[in-house]
Amino acid sequence: MPIYKYKAKDARGKDVTGTLVAPNEQAVTTRLDEMGYTPISIAIDKKPKGTGAKKGKKVAQHHMIAFTRQFATIVKAGVPIVSGLTILSEQTESPALKEVLAKVVHDIEGGASLSQALDKHPASFSELYVNTVVAGEAGGVLDRVLLRLAEMMERDNETRQNVSAALRYPLITIVAMFIASFVLVTFVVPKFATMYARFDTALPLPTRVLIASNHLIKNWWFIVIPSMAAAGYLFVTYINTKQGRYQWDSFKLKVPVFGELFVKVSMARFAMMLSTLNESGLPILRSLEIVAATVGNAVIGRDIDRIKTSVADGRGISESIMGSAVFPPMVAHMVSIGEKTGAIEDMLNSIADYYDLEIKTMVKNLTTLIEPIMTAVLGVVVLGMALAIFLPLWNMIQLFRG
Repeated sequence: MPIYKYKAKDARGKDVTGTLVAPNEQAVTTRLDEMGYTPISIAIDKKPKGTGAKKGKKVAQHHMIAFTRQFATIVKAGVPIVSGLTILSEQTESPALKEVLAKVVHDIEGGASLSQALDKHPASFSELYVNTVVAGEAGGVLDRVLLRLAEMMERDNETRQNVSAALRYPLITIVAMFIASFVLVTFVVPKFATMYARFDTALPLPTRVLIASNHLIKNWWFIVIPSMAAAGYLFVTYINTKQGRYQWDSFKLKVPVFGELFVKVSMARFAMMLSTLNESGLPILRSLEIVAATVGNAVIGRDIDRIKTSVADGRGISESIMGSAVFPPMVAHMVSIGEKTGAIEDMLNSIADYYDLEIKTMVKNLTTLIEPIMTAVLGVVVLGMALAIFLPLWNMIQLFRG
């Protein structure tokens, strides 16, 4: 999202300047109003400031979790913000976080609020993080929202680690399969190709494919390798565009086994983030806007934007979710109960807990679910290689016997 420069007046009439990350000028105006500022001018920053640490570098997730939890404890103890951040900067083992915190302290000492100072480092502090801090400052519950943020980040990080662990075996199998194929095509096939060339007989299709692959790798590697690298670069570039990201996220939701897992992860994140923002006192429309931008899936994010529009038109959240093709019906029903009983935060937390448990169960069984697919793929590859090597031998044996 673009970075906007603004000039405004605070409640005392003092001029303040700064930058905010937002989807449009209206969102900047809304944010400034929430901070108690009267905007004077707003413009896109054509030369945005750095991300805190080196360009493109971000603070590791486990360092951010530890910092957030420690910062919440310091705020709760009544330690001044600048003193607390200075202490945490000296204690952290992350050079990137140390550099970011030094700049945050400098900006606060220069008159910026905590949220304004954090907002200048979007690679380290997400829009969700900054807006939650904004609400915590406004409501005087900064320590509570920081603890909720830490809990949410811990759960999200645990899910990522569990999924990565479950995918380790399939990835190792796929890499081993590619290495075996490369060795076969590069070193084994040429010997058989020389032997087959002595006989005037047609080779089976699998054998011709392997020989053609060897010829391509051996004689045109200087074209094949750059072409593969270029294709990978173009793919990564495309999925980082708005349209490409939407199509890629849509594809991920349709992948067997993993599609269901992605939906559950997004639902847990949606419920936890909305609960955190709602508890901090942020307006519901602003909360939905932030969740849509940070839920981690463009398809689900667009659906949350639709829900936000429906809520703005006067409908309830549960009624708006009911019309979704992405959200499971259970989410709508539980939110509906929360709206009727006035305990929507409890219901959102229950949804997050439910999907966290579902994710853990599914990740635990992920290897078992993937094994049939991996077995089928490996079977096809091994069968193709075996046919490519042994069919010509069988033909030659028949030729000798004849």
